[in-house]
Amino acid sequence: MTVRVLHVIDHLGYGGAPLVVKNVVERMPVGEIESIVCALRPNARAIEIDAEVVTLASRKYSLAAIGAIARLCREHRIDVVHAHLQKAVMSSLLAAPRLASALVLHEHGPVFRHGTGCVYRLCLRLLGARAGTIIANSQATKTAVQRALAGSDVPVVVVPNFVDLEQFDPNRYDRRIVRRKLGFANDACVVGFVGRLDRAKGADRLIEAAACLRDEPHAYRFFLVGEGSERRHLEEQIRRLALEQTVTLAGLSEKPAEVMSAFDLAVVPSRREAFGIAALELMRMRVPVIVSPVGGLPELVRDGRTGIILEYPAPTHIADAIRRLRADPALRKSLADRGFEYSCTVDANAAVAQIVGVYENVLRARKEDGATHA
Repeated sequence: MTVRVLHVIDHLGYGGAPLVVKNVVERMPVGEIESIVCALRPNARAIEIDAEVVTLASRKYSLAAIGAIARLCREHRIDVVHAHLQKAVMSSLLAAPRLASALVLHEHGPVFRHGTGCVYRLCLRLLGARAGTIIANSQATKTAVQRALAGSDVPVVVVPNFVDLEQFDPNRYDRRIVRRKLGFANDACVVGFVGRLDRAKGADRLIEAAACLRDEPHAYRFFLVGEGSERRHLEEQIRRLALEQTVTLAGLSEKPAEVMSAFDLAVVPSRREAFGIAALELMRMRVPVIVSPVGGLPELVRDGRTGIILEYPAPTHIADAIRRLRADPALRKSLADRGFEYSCTVDANAAVAQIVGVYENVLRARKEDGATHA
């Protein structure tokens, strides 16, 4: 029997959770799982997914999404709703009493969020029991979800994120050609950043670190890939610190692996990070990483072996770590090699099989519960 799954997500703009949905959906066993993706609102640069995609015209917070989810479940005879990100999770929990489908929540990081995160955590506490299972992308995320559930017995299972090993293959790119195309001098130490330009990702910390290194005798280039609400603030910060010749805000890249191949090292200076998929992608591209000691990052990186974990992610500490790696090519190579080796152990097939097992378990539990109350 084919299991029909409706993946509900806030939007399909470039980012960690939409890429996880794409990677999971496109690897589902043919004939066993049929996937439909529902984006609650459109995005001008939506990623392409090899599956049926339904895009709603909902506002950021719209009660209409609740009815739309229920309607899609009826029309497509959905067996499992798999909800990703804050608005999709909240809408799916509110829609649950109207669904004949089992509900799986996938926690990618909103549970750590400030601001509206408190409303989200309250929703999990009050309505989380409506879910059959909650998937967390790291042990740190699992702990945060269980804390939000406040004693609920909903199963929370860890399924780590994974990357597309074919796309993120360092042998596919000629580093010298990419560096020349991006305008990097041969002797420049290129420090990379890949992520959303918002406060949570800490790009401002890296820019402050660039200012700390401005008077060094060596040439540094800081190349920040991504877009977000903090871009204007970061542009002003760069002007204020007179770093226009040193720091580049490159915007989104549709070929992030190619850009990563030009980096000498990279920094993930996040204030909060549920998993840290950019760190895993960088490790896969043989780029030595410097990461914050937050969320799931210490689960990905072994300090001094597969990367450097900052004791505290202050700009001066980031600058010291960059300086240390630049001065020690042997350490850079060791971290890059061991980070690459670790990234190869993250098994996409195992993660997908684990998710299929979650579907089977929630459907079995729902059937048994129905038989009990018949």
